[in-house]
Amino acid sequence: MERLWDMPEIKSEMGTVEWGRRQGEFSKGRLTTSEKARLIFNMGRMFTLQVADNVKCRLGLMNAYGTELEGLQPPDTALVSDALEFADDVQNLELMRHSWRTYYWALLLGGYRGLSVDRELLFAAAILHDVGLAAGRSAEPGQCCFVVSGAERCRHHLVGKGHDRAKVRRISDAIGLHLNGYVSARLHGAEAHLLSRGAMCDVFGMGRARISKTIRDRVFADYPRGDLVNALEIWPDHHLPGTRADTLIRLERRQTKTSDLKPVSQPGE
Repeated sequence: MERLWDMPEIKSEMGTVEWGRRQGEFSKGRLTTSEKARLIFNMGRMFTLQVADNVKCRLGLMNAYGTELEGLQPPDTALVSDALEFADDVQNLELMRHSWRTYYWALLLGGYRGLSVDRELLFAAAILHDVGLAAGRSAEPGQCCFVVSGAERCRHHLVGKGHDRAKVRRISDAIGLHLNGYVSARLHGAEAHLLSRGAMCDVFGMGRARISKTIRDRVFADYPRGDLVNALEIWPDHHLPGTRADTLIRLERRQTKTSDLKPVSQPGE
């Protein structure tokens, strides 16, 4: 019997490499009406999880996860080395620090839930997840979804380095999916799920209470937060209309009574 995650509609789900290659009215990462609704639903789901975390914290029920940062290093493999070298070559300091923090938040949030993670794949995806905004990009955010172009850029580079195509596909799909707001671990794997959670944690602070303050402070000390809004080009009318980035920025601008969906400007509580 064919499994749900092997079916064609799952393979071309919003954010995957195949999805990013579709043609016509909804090419270049532009969303259909139902996809916009799903993105908003996903953000609502994340907001609900954050509210639940806040309640746990107030009641003293949050068992934050903590471990030694040294034990979270990526493995010493050719894939990790090539991904890191590429990121160092094209990303500025702010993007690199954001990418490293995203990796650590992802691993720590995985530890909180007890998820088994392939660190090699997660690191490669995390360190390159915003390469669509880096130097040498082939398209500007106003021309296509930067995450779609970044996933393709990552795929071409790593395949060109001779890495296993199946692994590279998982990495590029995780990159493409990460802007969906919520990514199912069951459908797309723990690495894609945690990359999205790590990025949401770094940009919006969602899930941060699940990580012990001691290790949070250590991550921020090693990889300080700077001007993340400008580093990620979170600017009105900058991204191609109808893409996920454009939709999320417009959604954030409508949040006049809450800061939950606004980028966190400081590393504090």
